[in-house]
Amino acid sequence: MVNYWIIPYGAENFKSWFKEIGKVIQYDVVVCEKFEVRENDHSRDNSVVKTIAAIELCYPDVILQRNAGYKSDIPDDLLKKLGLWTFDKSHHQDVRAAARMGLFYAQRNDIEEVIIDIGKATIEGMAV
Repeated sequence: MVNYWIIPYGAENFKSWFKEIGKVIQYDVVVCEKFEVRENDHSRDNSVVKTIAAIELCYPDVILQRNAGYKSDIPDDLLKKLGLWTFDKSHHQDVRAAARMGLFYAQRNDIEEVIIDIGKATIEGMAV
């Protein structure tokens, strides 16, 4: 992870962040957790759906990735070894979940550079 931002909740806050920062960021791929609406949940909060729609508007090539299995494929110990466990500026679990999602996407899609770096960090951690 090169950098991260803490964006206040909601679609309008995401759009504001994008106008100020997000539109100039160079990136390889944008990965967003796929949110699956339960049709029979009448009390649901649609703000997540609206935020994802805003992300798709700003990054048309965004990949919506299901998170099924991401905690078992990218365990807590791996995040700790990679230095992706504790973060300044935020509730750790939000940034940690985003880091886990990015690594999960890379692993599931055989992004060689990321997988090699994970292997190196794991081996170096074993040598300590």
